[in-house]
Amino acid sequence: MTELRRKGRPLQADTSATKGAQALDRGLEILQYLAISGGSATVSILSDKLALPLSTTFRLLKVLEKSEFVFQDPQLGWWHIGIQSFTVGSAYMNDLDVVSIAGPYMRRLMRLSGETANLAIRNNMDAVLIRQCECQAMVRMCAPLGSRLPLHASGAGKALLYPLAEDERLDLIVNAGLQSYTPKTITSLNMLEKDLLLARENGYTVDDEEHALGLNCVASAIFDRNNDVIAAISISGPSSRMSEDRFTELGELVRDVANDISAALGESRKKA
Repeated sequence: MTELRRKGRPLQADTSATKGAQALDRGLEILQYLAISGGSATVSILSDKLALPLSTTFRLLKVLEKSEFVFQDPQLGWWHIGIQSFTVGSAYMNDLDVVSIAGPYMRRLMRLSGETANLAIRNNMDAVLIRQCECQAMVRMCAPLGSRLPLHASGAGKALLYPLAEDERLDLIVNAGLQSYTPKTITSLNMLEKDLLLARENGYTVDDEEHALGLNCVASAIFDRNNDVIAAISISGPSSRMSEDRFTELGELVRDVANDISAALGESRKKA
């Protein structure tokens, strides 16, 4: 091992930075778990799920509480996502032009289709729901913002895949895997490729109960001023209303709205 020296004395390894990074990593794990578990948990649940000592978990929660990333219910003792987490998330959302620009178009899409409109972006190997405009039907699709959807088995996910170059698309699919969610999930790479090529030709993709039985979705890609796919817009609803005989009509509607959002973002390529 090479020994570092300063002014003739051995330079001892600084463990404080390592410990600080480890504490930060564990604190983020707590916030991530709270986010996926509905926003709240007890210290014992967090300790168990994250495999951390109870004392360490409590100490990390107190640090997060000091900065208002979490807070504790004084009566039940449960820990909840705090206002500062919302502030950070809001800052991220405000930095995405597509979120603010897509709003009016999503409301128009919801009214014209009668179904819930969704906006999603890709994060690693998932599509993530970042905005939603719920329809007024008694039976309707509703999912929490931040929900993750598989790229190969959801309308939004496939809309984020089909515009990509073949190498990039295949790399994502292989790394994400082709997990089966319903009997209708496409788990063959060749069949998925054919489905995505058809979506690229049509300008929209269809999720025909591939992620959840009884739920259908049509989606289209949104492009930025550099002509890169940055988001997907979709409508989703019960298969009894969004039946197969409406896929073309609804798909073209979603595609046209996606094109309008892309144009508003400065996308300039010619549409087929």
